[in-house]
Amino acid sequence: MSDEDHQPELLLLHEAGGEIEGRGKYHKLLDRYRRESDETSVEHILKERGPFDEGLSRSIKRYLDLGLVETDEEGLSRDVSETEKGDRYMSGFERTKLYLDNSFKATRDRARNVISEFGDMSMNQMVQEQDVQEDKQRPLGTRLSTEYELGDEE
Repeated sequence: MSDEDHQPELLLLHEAGGEIEGRGKYHKLLDRYRRESDETSVEHILKERGPFDEGLSRSIKRYLDLGLVETDEEGLSRDVSETEKGDRYMSGFERTKLYLDNSFKATRDRARNVISEFGDMSMNQMVQEQDVQEDKQRPLGTRLSTEYELGDEE
């Protein structure tokens, strides 16, 4: 099964206690998840403030429409929170995936690891991490996929 089937965006939010402060931090946590994964469908491109997932906004919009998340659109930070419905959905999703999909445990463990290591950091602290700073040396718009990173190391 692919990451897309495991919904890493919702899984990270759920593992973060149902709230992520600001979309910028959400992008950085998703990038951390991508970096931890050997095989992932999560792709980032390089923007001014570091890695950026072009699909995150579409995913959040879809989850808003389903009532699984809510955002503070009036504030500048645009915090994302899991709704009660989203919490119930993710609890059932997790139980079902763990029962039916052997690869889901590794996905969940990666998400938990990312939240435990980086969840308390601010977006600015995450941007200061060495690997993000190295990425920022590349031209803006560069795709940051696992294959690209592996090609640079050879």
